[in-house]
Amino acid sequence: MFKLLGKIFNPKKLGDSLISGIDKAILTNEEKLDYMQKMLVLYEPYKLAQRVIAILFTSAFILVHLMTAITHFIYVLRELDPNPIISLYEYNNDSLGTLVMIIVGFYFAGGVLEGTVKKLKK
Repeated sequence: MFKLLGKIFNPKKLGDSLISGIDKAILTNEEKLDYMQKMLVLYEPYKLAQRVIAILFTSAFILVHLMTAITHFIYVLRELDPNPIISLYEYNNDSLGTLVMIIVGFYFAGGVLEGTVKKLKK
């Protein structure tokens, strides 16, 4: 029984594992840079998906506004009632406007907030 306990609680292995754990818990600047480089590689698919979502929603929002602006211009030239076109502007802003602002806000604010936090820490 003591041999079994001696194998489990070997003082040399226990000391080595404690030193290894403490060494892994305290990071040097070089280790932090290495981990950051590994993290950037893992973060690339997220950034690509983020760009695709931002481009899709923003382009749809701008395209609808562009089409309604052209239609509004035609209504003004023909001296027609522009109220239906104005309601299209409002509908586009109500349905896609908030989503586009949130998506663009997350897309650009992520880096801004991260940079601000880093500067405030220093």
